Amino acid sequence: MRSSWFWLCLDPQISPVVNRCDMRVKRHCHNSEVMWSALCEVPGLMPRSMTIVGLLLGALLLWQAPGAVAAEAGLPRVDGFPSQPIRLVVYTSPGGLIDVTARRFAQLAQEHSGHPFAVINRPGGGGIVAFEEVLREPADGHRFLAVTRSNVSKMVAIGREDLIDRIHWHASIMDNAHVLITNAEEGPPDWEALHASGRSSGRQQRWLGVDIGGVKHVSGVKIAEAVGIDMRWIPYGSGGEAVAALLGNLGTAYLGNPRDAMTSDRLRIVAVAADERLREFPDVPTFAELGYPGLEDELIWRGFAFRRGIPDDVQAWYDALIRKVVEDPRWIEAWRHEAVNLRYRNAESFGRIIERDRDEFRSYLARLNLLPDTEQPAGGLAALARPPGLWLLLGLIFATIISASALLPRSRWRDGAGELTLLIATTLITLLVLVLTVRLPAANPVDPIGAGGVPRLWIALLLPLALFQIGLCLRQMEPVAGGLQTGRVLVSLALFGSYLLLLPVLGYALASLIYMPGLIFYLGYRRLPVVAAITVGWLTFSEVVFQRLLFVDLPRGWWFG
Repeated sequence: MRSSWFWLCLDPQISPVVNRCDMRVKRHCHNSEVMWSALCEVPGLMPRSMTIVGLLLGALLLWQAPGAVAAEAGLPRVDGFPSQPIRLVVYTSPGGLIDVTARRFAQLAQEHSGHPFAVINRPGGGGIVAFEEVLREPADGHRFLAVTRSNVSKMVAIGREDLIDRIHWHASIMDNAHVLITNAEEGPPDWEALHASGRSSGRQQRWLGVDIGGVKHVSGVKIAEAVGIDMRWIPYGSGGEAVAALLGNLGTAYLGNPRDAMTSDRLRIVAVAADERLREFPDVPTFAELGYPGLEDELIWRGFAFRRGIPDDVQAWYDALIRKVVEDPRWIEAWRHEAVNLRYRNAESFGRIIERDRDEFRSYLARLNLLPDTEQPAGGLAALARPPGLWLLLGLIFATIISASALLPRSRWRDGAGELTLLIATTLITLLVLVLTVRLPAANPVDPIGAGGVPRLWIALLLPLALFQIGLCLRQMEPVAGGLQTGRVLVSLALFGSYLLLLPVLGYALASLIYMPGLIFYLGYRRLPVVAAITVGWLTFSEVVFQRLLFVDLPRGWWFG
């Protein structure tokens, strides 16, 4: 019987169809062997004529419901699910530990479910970009999040706990303990030396880590208090930078993951925050063994989450799939030498962990004066940023723009009416954005830029230029010949709208490379070297200031994202 399928695949007209069939067809070949054998016994059917029959059979195999595929894979049957590729959204750039976790999981999940999985990286805001993307999607289970404990600390630190509430924390699959690492050659070689120097020197020890107000910072404060060490936290942009600083003898210890200590023979773990010693580092004592119990939960967990509202049968499907993956010998072997504790926690247990972490971060960040000020000022610009003041402001702006477009063509600046109208509209909209930034979370030690930092930077650049240009136009004693007409204003606004639509598709760089020269040429400027200099200069400025200095991820687009 199997030879029938073999010869079907060899047929030159059938093989392209067979090659396009995904793993579901291969999984169901044996279900169709009896049918195929019966068709082969029909008298008068020659090999070439069997092409039509083969096409029908291939279509029949591809038509099988997703629930049948899941049932064969040992997963609960869910009618109509999955009906499209499943996307696992990661809140970091490729290469991080959570990204590696997600990709290993997706590969095995695809094999166990017989359905395609794709890992999507959405860095930015410590997880806010990824969370909000998933929350915009339907609650059908085709998109879910790879999450870590850092997400909870970040949401608490920047005042976005609403994101924690809108997410269903589905399962935790692993964790790794925080460890204290020293430079064994130039720093304390063991815990006794580290502890003694912290209590006898009378000076603060410099503990290196990542971020202010993050998971490791809070754990560092908690550990230092428990063991009686006066510690000063020195934050770095990444664990790699902190490890390099420790190797350069710029700090006393580094609080990180066990795998960080595997990067150099000069690094040594002196204590581990776990309930038992690590298999990879059997000689390193736990804090409980050293006489400091209560630090067993200073760790980083990793797991998966959905937006709330996912159907119960889809959640059961994921429960079964996650268990299959975490029990797979290949999954266990992949983490054998990573000092990772593989343990599965369901939604109920995971939810209790989330609430515990949430309360702990609130408490410690409040003590460190790192929580954002949630009290909104009542008067001034803040009153205009909320209804009804906001509606009044919008009405005044709209009336001013309409009046300018109606009156300027009748004035001595009639030939420049379009340009003036555009400049006035730009100025008023810029002022509106400035008013709205008053309600955004203020800068704090966790987020030194603040949510309003980037828009205010744009305003600081745009507003003086617009006002200066308005002044130049108004100072003209004679009509401005060849000025920007009202029709061109409307076309320019349409081009800008198209640019905004292209941003998520082409990305900021490519869309701007098309839009800026196009708009300049449309407005009548033809000096190519100047146009190229303006475009390249602005793109370079955007990359340096926003991407490099402010760490604001510009849209990369579907093609490059």
